[in-house]
Amino acid sequence: MATITVYEISADPFSMRNVDITAAYSVEVTDNDAILDDPDPDSTQLDLSGLPGFTASSQNFSTFETYSGTINGAPVSFTLIQFSNPRYIIVTSGQAALNDTIEDTSFGGTATSTPYQSLPSFVCFTTGSLILTPSGQRQVEELVPGDPVLTTDGRIRPVRWIGRRHLSTQELRSSPHLCPVRLKAGCFGQNAPTRDLLVSPQHRVAVTSAMMELMHGETVMLTPAKALINGQSIVQDLPAQGVEYVHILLDQHELVNVEGIWSESFYPGDTTLSAMEPATLRRLFDLFPDLSRGAQDYGPTVLPVLKPFEAEILKSELMVPNWQTSPNLQKRAA
Repeated sequence: MATITVYEISADPFSMRNVDITAAYSVEVTDNDAILDDPDPDSTQLDLSGLPGFTASSQNFSTFETYSGTINGAPVSFTLIQFSNPRYIIVTSGQAALNDTIEDTSFGGTATSTPYQSLPSFVCFTTGSLILTPSGQRQVEELVPGDPVLTTDGRIRPVRWIGRRHLSTQELRSSPHLCPVRLKAGCFGQNAPTRDLLVSPQHRVAVTSAMMELMHGETVMLTPAKALINGQSIVQDLPAQGVEYVHILLDQHELVNVEGIWSESFYPGDTTLSAMEPATLRRLFDLFPDLSRGAQDYGPTVLPVLKPFEAEILKSELMVPNWQTSPNLQKRAA
């Protein structure tokens, strides 16, 4: 069953310029067509029975207004579906997460219809990507829970959970922002990456630059692949056969070596968790009971994260770190 995320906000954005995201809920799509709109002439669209205090129907929302704003300087847009006690929104573009503040909200009138497929985002590798393990490189789709991978600290970490999601060419055509980002071989220098690497737009890779260190006081940070697109060596593709995204979860957030560069393992952030189907969440909570209380119990990201607009400023000079594989790691991988 398809799901989307509904967020609760702290105030009516029509009268307040800044609103906080105070809760996030994963809701099932029950619509008989592919479009979220208001009113829907012949069906309820979402199962909103789990939303505290929602008083209308998803066939006819209590309001259906569009707004724009920014989160940490990056643009977002959202549709308001209930304006009071409590207030609920659906984010239609940009990225949002629990505890974010949407600033400088601006009313845009009645919301337009939105395809459901344009709402979710995925953070993961694609099939065929080669991950470094103690026995050498393996395709990510061949890994199973319990298999070891190598991380930047030279340690061996077991894969705890693997998720997969296939998107057809038709789905990608209707939601082009979900198309994978292609990091062409050598786009960051010789063998970085060793082959073309496809990842989801939100998937983050480790980057460095002198200006980044000057501006942020960090020698290495993470940035989403979509922020690196330059139209030449890093592009967004529409694969002819669609794409299958694969994410691997470890005991904590780590960097793994994929096609010769360092990229993140799956990070179960609050927004990601809220968008997962109930059956998937139950499997995750069985493995990581603390996640049922929120992503904060999983621990921090392995590196600080550049926001998309920050990466855009630095894009022309960002490189991947020139970390040589440690002697211990080389020995294990031999």
